[in-house]
Amino acid sequence: MIRTCLALCCAFSILVVPFIARAGFEEGEAAYHAGDYKKALAEFRPLADQGNADAQFNLGEMYAYGHGVPQDYKEAVSWYRRAAERGHIRAQKNLGIIYAYGLEVPQDYREAAVWNRRAAEQGDEIAQFVIGEMYAVGQGVPQDYKEAAVWYRRAAEQGYVLAQYDLGVMYYHGQGLPQDLREAADLFRRAAAWGYARAQYNLGVMYDSGQGVPQDYKEAVVWYRRAAEQGNADAQNNLGVMYANGRGVPQDRVLAYALYNLSAANDPSADNKATDNRAQLAEQLNNNAIEAAQALTRELARPGNFGRALDAWLKKPAHAKPADASRRAKAEGSPDAPAATGGFPPRPAKVPGRVSCNTRCVNAQCWRTYDNGRKVKFIARQKWNPFENRFEWDSGSC
Repeated sequence: MIRTCLALCCAFSILVVPFIARAGFEEGEAAYHAGDYKKALAEFRPLADQGNADAQFNLGEMYAYGHGVPQDYKEAVSWYRRAAERGHIRAQKNLGIIYAYGLEVPQDYREAAVWNRRAAEQGDEIAQFVIGEMYAVGQGVPQDYKEAAVWYRRAAEQGYVLAQYDLGVMYYHGQGLPQDLREAADLFRRAAAWGYARAQYNLGVMYDSGQGVPQDYKEAVVWYRRAAEQGNADAQNNLGVMYANGRGVPQDRVLAYALYNLSAANDPSADNKATDNRAQLAEQLNNNAIEAAQALTRELARPGNFGRALDAWLKKPAHAKPADASRRAKAEGSPDAPAATGGFPPRPAKVPGRVSCNTRCVNAQCWRTYDNGRKVKFIARQKWNPFENRFEWDSGSC
């Protein structure tokens, strides 16, 4: 009887300890979510010291964010590591991200790869995406597109948008797997449906050019617009091209000019074609049309107003919009037409030690005469004037 009692008591003790620990952990979590960090700390710390991985992870979170304790990333990493070594997925993922980006620890891609792989193998989609990226660029692991595609696919199948997009890019270019434009388009569509602007833009390009999907300008416009509303400069430029040429939409060169304006302002890099597109289109518009386009640009650029401004413009009746006839077609002698001299102003007097010039501009089109008699015709650049909240033509100095 005594032996039986002892055996039962021991078994009872084994069952009670985890129950008490679980109750304490749940009380700590409830206190944490209620903002009572002092109580949460009191519940988590003894459990963490006993090796409870969840409590160790939560202590890491508290030190990482300074909740109830002084913010201390080194202490956070220490607790994350203890939990990670016990197989805690979120702790493994956090360690991987911390080492990948060097967040308050020396950046260490190999260490990042180790912890991201452990979390990825347990099914964490973010870790799967990150280890995929590491294989794609060769950080902490040898560059291997096939291996990158494996991990991107696992994350994509769980609905992780960035993985869907990157896997689509790999199918598009045939990196690590056979090129498959239809599969690329499908993956871009899945990411685009979640509102990812780059995927929306890429899907627009594929409909525009008929790659992996039937060519459909109207569908291209739909996706360009969705990406453009989120500020994607490439989509704003391409949407401008559609309106400039009347592809999938009625031709509207004033709107196209405004979209080129917006794209150039959002991305002034040399890779953006919007600046050149705008300069070419300026040759086809008169003063009233360009002024209307400038005003429309300001409306499109207001935060959160792109869609409303675009719809309001499209709903305007044709007679309420300025004519966009080319200034080249205007009669000689009209206010915008070049002078009979060819548009070039008189030659200025020579000033010793300085180059001087006279410049005449009609919107973007400029004529310049230097003091040595040289004559140049050129297109002015456009600059944003933050004080006037509008774009202005800038012909530059001599």
